[in-house]
Amino acid sequence: MNISFGKKIFLGFIINVVIVIAAAWIFLARINSERDITIDAKLEAIEIGLFALSILLLIVVYFIIRSQLKAKEAAQKLLEENKQLLQSIIDNTSNPIFIKKLNGEYLLINKNFGELFGTTNERIIGKTDLDFLPKEIAESYRSSDLEVAKKLVELKSEENIQQKDGAHTYIAVKFPLYDSTGRIYAIGGISTDITERKKLEDSLKATDAFFNMSFDIFTVAKNDHFIKINAAFTNTLGYTQKDMDEIKFMDLTHPDDRTTSDQVLTEILKGKTVISFKNRVRHKDGSYRWLDWNSNIDLKEGIIYSAARDITETVELGLEQQKAVDELYENEEKLRVIVENIGEGVIVANADKKVILANYMANDIFGIEEDDKISMDLTTHFELYFPDEKTIFPAQNLPMERAFNGEVTDDVDVVLWDPASREKRRVLISGRPLIDQDNNIVAAVITIKDISKYKKMEEELEETETKYRKLIGFKNEEKEGDKDKKKPLE
Repeated sequence: MNISFGKKIFLGFIINVVIVIAAAWIFLARINSERDITIDAKLEAIEIGLFALSILLLIVVYFIIRSQLKAKEAAQKLLEENKQLLQSIIDNTSNPIFIKKLNGEYLLINKNFGELFGTTNERIIGKTDLDFLPKEIAESYRSSDLEVAKKLVELKSEENIQQKDGAHTYIAVKFPLYDSTGRIYAIGGISTDITERKKLEDSLKATDAFFNMSFDIFTVAKNDHFIKINAAFTNTLGYTQKDMDEIKFMDLTHPDDRTTSDQVLTEILKGKTVISFKNRVRHKDGSYRWLDWNSNIDLKEGIIYSAARDITETVELGLEQQKAVDELYENEEKLRVIVENIGEGVIVANADKKVILANYMANDIFGIEEDDKISMDLTTHFELYFPDEKTIFPAQNLPMERAFNGEVTDDVDVVLWDPASREKRRVLISGRPLIDQDNNIVAAVITIKDISKYKKMEEELEETETKYRKLIGFKNEEKEGDKDKKKPLE
């Protein structure tokens, strides 16, 4: 059984008191004249024994006290070492730390706390916040200290402290410290610099604001799910974040686009950046939307970041335009077949007076196979005459020129003389302007009808008719204002 130091001293004291009382009794007994002399020797022996016992007890007490003093010195040394160890530990932490008495006096601070407020542990011991801080700040600190002491709970607060490199934000945690009896005797505090975290939080808030306010779709994906989507995604496809937590993003891909999308996803997972990949994604209502994706991956975290834009209207417009182009091409081919089978030369020229279409008959009249080599200015190919074949026909009166001035002309009779082949053609030329919805002339259509053969046949018929009339005795007589009359020759 272990006996405490106090009990050992008390027990030694009691024993020594008993010895002193016994020794006093023996002394008084020997002074009495009526004592029994025969027992003096025994009393003397007892007295010597008590004296020896007292000496022994004193020696024992001495060694007990000495051992306790050594133990106390060892404990004090250990306490000092622990205090130095504690001071060394808290001095090497990045957080400012302090311990205060309940009256506000500092018991301990670490190196970072001292650097923060421009003091040291030795200088601040026994001082309060009022000794080195502005009154307003000191009183706010004191108020929070009293709240901790009153409520006996941990208290967290955000503090802004001005330092050499600017303002810093700290999260200060204050807590009660208890003695061995369970009573509060001091208040401890640890502060954490969250300046960079605050900047990051502010940056993330700005990023989130941009993320959610963007008209483009933004997604963050990991494994098979979109772990974060923005409002544009919801507005475009109808899904919420809760929906996407339960739906694999590849399950939304149109079946016809699945193979290509799987191949692109494989490339992304290898670290390739994908730009402008288009596929169809299912809307919540069952329809599909065309999206244009740009994606990249953080290989370390396995997170895919993507931005997309809804191009459904553009794609559908493109398909409609392609359909219109196909129909236009089909109609153009039909028109070309029709034009090629017309017995007249047909020329179509644009607003720049450049021939964009000429049929076979037109190529034959001009003697040129390539349409774009035919000029709308007939004077570059022929000499132009009136039907009398002597009077020069003015080029500005040709249907081609008049069509570009907005005029419609029909069957203008012109003789075309080709100096190179020394051939002439009698033609009827007609012109029509093509006008758009804004009433602008965008093209002209010219038809050229070769009537050379017909005129030759007409001349031959007239000659034959005249010849046979003479043979049967008729002659022509013309009188002004009367109809032609045919009379037989006498």
